[in-house]
Amino acid sequence: MNLKSGFVRVLAILAFALAICSSSQAAQPSSAGNGRLVVQRSPAFGSKEFLRLSIDGKVHDIAPGSRYDQPISAGHHVLIADAPRSQRQPTSMSLTVDPGHTYAFTATRETDQGVSLKRSSRIP
Repeated sequence: MNLKSGFVRVLAILAFALAICSSSQAAQPSSAGNGRLVVQRSPAFGSKEFLRLSIDGKVHDIAPGSRYDQPISAGHHVLIADAPRSQRQPTSMSLTVDPGHTYAFTATRETDQGVSLKRSSRIP
């Protein structure tokens, strides 16, 4: 093997590696137009009950000891929170998301056993 064919082989390997790296980055979703939504459970919420969070009609069940922490598209959204066995009406609120901003809420149990979402000043 001469020097020229070795050099061509190294260039081909580098080009292949570069192509793989760039294609894997293109497959990842962009978060440029998104915000971040974090909903955590208050410790007083209870350890045996799920929190049901609905975002624009899509339901997410948050187990005890867990939280919701996901990107959310910019724009207007409707959040609804309740507990599956609650006798109270679910709590509903509007949220307008700006790109790059984080919106943190804590789900708490009210004395009447309803669920409320309170804006959290501490962003996890």
